[in-house]
Amino acid sequence: MNQYQIAICDDHPVFRAGIAGILKKNDQLAEIHESADVAELELLLDRETIDLVLLDVELPNETGLEALPRLAPHHPVLILSAFDDARRIKQAMESGAMGYVRKDASPDELIKAVLDALSGQTVLDPSLAIRLAQSLRREPDEMEFVKRVSGLSARHQEVLALVGEGESNKGIGKALNISEGTAKNHVVRILQLLNMPDRTKLALALFKYNVF
Repeated sequence: MNQYQIAICDDHPVFRAGIAGILKKNDQLAEIHESADVAELELLLDRETIDLVLLDVELPNETGLEALPRLAPHHPVLILSAFDDARRIKQAMESGAMGYVRKDASPDELIKAVLDALSGQTVLDPSLAIRLAQSLRREPDEMEFVKRVSGLSARHQEVLALVGEGESNKGIGKALNISEGTAKNHVVRILQLLNMPDRTKLALALFKYNVF
């Protein structure tokens, strides 16, 4: 019986330990390695023969989605995330992920997803597949807006999320540890890139199209 080596990349030690404990219940998944961010993961991948990476989306320094296009061509990657919006799922699958699993999946569902990914199957819960399919049937205006949002830099997407939460420039600056002036410049540039007349209409579009 094959015994696979699995790498978990997540910045929460307790969560990593919990996932490792679940996977070790299956004899084929007893070799588990842990890393807290992409940099640690890449060091691990350099020294170990890893059969599958379980990668979180939100990580410090570099997100899982940012690293995925670099990782996926060389290592099978299964996204394990608390976020299940269609934009992230689509981006992950287009960037080469083997599949996308929610963090609230049951232990049996998680083990099955890992084994399926190891066998080369695409892994996507039916509810996530439906959400992804629905996102592909969007109206032209929505598709164009979502496309523009997906093209924003990681920093602009952070600012955009805060705009969607109703934060002022001052609040954005405080949340991201940047000056109010820098926050304002980011917002102005985002409005230009998304072809939006003002931040109120931008916030409404984010809500209407369920971007975050």
